[in-house]
Amino acid sequence: MTSIQPESFDLIVIGTGLEESLVAASAARSGKTVLHLDQADSYGSAWSSLNMDQFLVWANQTSSFTAMSPVRQQTGLQESATTIAADAAGADLLQVPMTHEQAQTYSNTQLHQQPVGLGSSREFSLDLAGKVVFCASDTIDTMLSFGVHNYLEFKLLQGSYIHTDGKLTSVPASRGAVFRDRTLGPMDKRLLTRFLMQLGNSTQDNPFPQAAPHQPLVTLLRSQGLSLLMRQFIMYAVAMADSDQESLINDQPAPLPSQLQPTQASSQLQPPAVAQHASAAAPSDSASASIMSSTSPAAATAGLQPSLSSSAASLDSAASRLASAAAAGEHQPAAEVPAAAASAPASGMMTVEQGVQALRQYLSSVGRHGPSSGAFLTPMYGCAELPQAFCRMAAVHGAVYVLRQPIDSLLLDSKTHDCRGIQTDTGQIVRCSVLAASGAVLHSLLKLSRSALPVEQQPASSTPASRMSRAICVLDGPIQEGESQLLIIIPPNTPFLQNPHAIRAIQLGPAAAVCPGNRHLLYLSTPSTAATAAEDLSDAVSALVQTETLFASTTTRDSTPLPNAANANPPQQTQRPAHDCPEALLVAFFNQQCQQENDDDQALPSNVACCLPPDGSIDVDSAIRHAKQAFGKLFPDAVSAFGTPAAGNDDDESDDEALDALGDVLQSLGSNYELQKYHGDE
Repeated sequence: MTSIQPESFDLIVIGTGLEESLVAASAARSGKTVLHLDQADSYGSAWSSLNMDQFLVWANQTSSFTAMSPVRQQTGLQESATTIAADAAGADLLQVPMTHEQAQTYSNTQLHQQPVGLGSSREFSLDLAGKVVFCASDTIDTMLSFGVHNYLEFKLLQGSYIHTDGKLTSVPASRGAVFRDRTLGPMDKRLLTRFLMQLGNSTQDNPFPQAAPHQPLVTLLRSQGLSLLMRQFIMYAVAMADSDQESLINDQPAPLPSQLQPTQASSQLQPPAVAQHASAAAPSDSASASIMSSTSPAAATAGLQPSLSSSAASLDSAASRLASAAAAGEHQPAAEVPAAAASAPASGMMTVEQGVQALRQYLSSVGRHGPSSGAFLTPMYGCAELPQAFCRMAAVHGAVYVLRQPIDSLLLDSKTHDCRGIQTDTGQIVRCSVLAASGAVLHSLLKLSRSALPVEQQPASSTPASRMSRAICVLDGPIQEGESQLLIIIPPNTPFLQNPHAIRAIQLGPAAAVCPGNRHLLYLSTPSTAATAAEDLSDAVSALVQTETLFASTTTRDSTPLPNAANANPPQQTQRPAHDCPEALLVAFFNQQCQQENDDDQALPSNVACCLPPDGSIDVDSAIRHAKQAFGKLFPDAVSAFGTPAAGNDDDESDDEALDALGDVLQSLGSNYELQKYHGDE
């Protein structure tokens, strides 16, 4: 293998995932010398997009893998590393051997495939981590800043749906969409429109002054009188909450009157049904922002007794407790959001502050590319196009790329433990000032370096990595006729599924250039709660597509029986006729280890940054934010390329300008050549 030249760089990046590629591109644009390595023969690392042949090989390899063990080993660097004298000045370096654990980001793969032809392998582009991009997001801003949008193409998702009662219901996200939706009743339309208007018309951080920023979002939605279906729309299909928000708030004890401030006690003892219909009785939508609490109880309840009783029947146990407490006292007209008894929200609970931020991003993304366009984009040819575009930008600015290059070890200064370079599998030593790599690549260094920290800096424990359950399905048609790209949300604790967390499904079709013309792809993901992804997602797959033939005629690659494979949720199949569903020709279940933003950077040497794999969110904004942090750690004094406008056309000479410049040179040399400009019509 040809040696790497030169043998010294400002930055060495190992792995071509999205964060690694962002750091490399930012450093190259800042004038740093960059060496970017990957032991694979393609770009993407944990963000890879594979053709069908590659995917089947990957599924077979990862079927025997288990999740990467947490970093707990406390053996010191001095005891575990080999000392060599390889520095230019003859100083001693510690040689830390690398472990090849990149593939363990994904594990426990179970593959089911019907004995039918799927189509040309090269026409498939299967994402290991299916993601979408918000139309208005940090990702879009960064792509424009770097200029990589010139290397990318996108398709709009045509629809967004929520799966309830065994059917798909379109998610309205704008005022126009609400009024066009024929599935919503007049009261739901009025309340949802008012909520969206108050959210969109206000420029304040918290457009709902009656709700504290750290109160649960679901409490605010209940105070607005929104029905359970409307709350599900907002929390899971728009704000993208993971956990069951209704259950979390129900599990919290209601505050007693003695725990409330004098000004809060009377308002929090008001029956929620009265507060709901006080808002609903507004005379017009245009006055919605100022009418939230202006209606008296008498006016609110007049003529609304049937509605009050039906609405009260749907209230949860917490609301019932408040109503019972109110029966002993006088109703007050205030409609404030009840304060939570606990000072901090429960784990997994979305606060008003978080919810408002997520809702505003969604609403600002809707209609970005046309009056009826949705909130999401998907990159054509797969998500691996994103890191590849940033790699291309880095190469344009002088970065050196070497694929199929395994790394044997990292070289650390024996005194400071800063990284001084790498040693390849051929024995070549390449020096660097700073290094960036994924947590899987740095797994050995993380295990060894914690004990090198002073006692007062030792992390008490590593934050446990979260785990996602994922599924990739190849379908023989679209779930919704005429819609090739769409998003489906299954709310937590959906009947017959009993899923503790929301399940998100992204369908992509041939229009996105990810599969043959007669096939569609379906990506499902949810936080893991069971031992395998099949246990978490098999029922959800069967609720969306036909799987009887697939699960009955095939066994998993690792011979593990699939839960409920014999009759995957008959209730869903009876609620949705089989002829309305496409058939699954291939399903692969697998788990993904999601490394959290924790104290790993503290344990690493000061000039090493850890890049994270894909997280459990549906979009890629978190990767953009963490890449900015990694670049800031490695180059605190450098001007970051993030947010810096990309150079315009003046930076790159056009063909005409280049020919003119060449002509001037030839004329200065006395040449008789005449250069003709190419106008594209010859």
